[in-house]
Amino acid sequence: MKFFLYNFILILLLPLIISRLIIRSLKDRDYIKNISNRFGIYENETESNPVWFHAVSLGEVISSETLIKKILIDNKVVLSVSTPTGYRQAEKIFGNSLQIVYAPWDIYFFVNNFLKKFNPKALIIFETEIWPSMIKASSAKKIPIFLTNARLSQESNSKYSNIKFFVKEVVELFTLVLAQTNKHYDRFVSLGIDKDKIKIVGSIKFDKDNKIEKKESSVRDPNLIIATSTHSGEEEIISKVFKKLAFIDKSLKFILVPRHPERADSIGTIFKNEGTDCMILEDIPSSFDSNKILILKGIGFLDKLYKSASLAFVGGSMLKDYGGHNVIEASANGCPFIVGPYMKNFEDVISLFLEEEACIQIENSDELYDSCKKLIFDEELRQNMVDNAYKVVENNRGSMEKQYNYLKEYLN
Repeated sequence: MKFFLYNFILILLLPLIISRLIIRSLKDRDYIKNISNRFGIYENETESNPVWFHAVSLGEVISSETLIKKILIDNKVVLSVSTPTGYRQAEKIFGNSLQIVYAPWDIYFFVNNFLKKFNPKALIIFETEIWPSMIKASSAKKIPIFLTNARLSQESNSKYSNIKFFVKEVVELFTLVLAQTNKHYDRFVSLGIDKDKIKIVGSIKFDKDNKIEKKESSVRDPNLIIATSTHSGEEEIISKVFKKLAFIDKSLKFILVPRHPERADSIGTIFKNEGTDCMILEDIPSSFDSNKILILKGIGFLDKLYKSASLAFVGGSMLKDYGGHNVIEASANGCPFIVGPYMKNFEDVISLFLEEEACIQIENSDELYDSCKKLIFDEELRQNMVDNAYKVVENNRGSMEKQYNYLKEYLN
């Protein structure tokens, strides 16, 4: 009855869900690309008994890369995503080595259509996606279900606990939960998952292929400051900080990379209305003028930018709506970084960096300005942060192999 009501409510909401997708497509046409996938309709030629791997968006696709490539050695994979940025990044990373599709909306017969089409031998969900119909329909077909690199923020745990009478019936269907830390282990147990089904394995995000770039071995622009993965409401703060920094040092250059590229034009309007000189580009230029802000419209730039910049602010962390983004890519590329106060999605990771004085966490725009100013003029502090970040990354590698070793018992 609970699952029936859940699906009935989603069906009633379907016109709103479709309308929201169409509105989003006004900024990014790819939101309605392959829209039939959302209803569980796929034209693809299918491989027999692939592993279904679900990575919801851009960050999850990037973070799961090493695990997916490991699984591909002995298995066919169909990778489902929910956003255009995730889809495009998956195409960049994997090309034709696997099938990439949009995940069906979480209505039972849409999911069932997917299962009939692909007949997967396992479902692997990355990080925090707990979709009742996806899990229930897969379990009904005796498909093993894994939650990998699993994390559950305190906020999410509180919300799920309010409907535990429903959630417990979903999460107890997991075959195995590979949790990042003891804290997440405890939260999953509190939702009703059997302790024997949960293994603590660390975070796969430390296992990205790139090694940390030492400052002396990389070509850095000492005047380049970047703001990455920014969200609505943060650009106004960054614009003011950049303007104040440019006033004290005329040689500084700034690049901003919004989390969602389709927002680049509206961000440019914000900056121009505030009298900030900016330019929107779709690629990183070989050079550009000092005291100018570049807004990059696209994805796939961060690795190169973190190798080039002397300082980064990692967005999604100034406003509580977002919960932060992955800081490991900055640290692995030897770029000292600053984050805001809201890092609930990376609470354990950011704690490791803070304990080793490997980053700076600020509370507001004034502290962001003060910290940027301090780092600009203190090369020794920047290098100490880089060295400390190197230790954090190196000391926490190895999760991917742990997770794969648990999975392969079921997959092979």
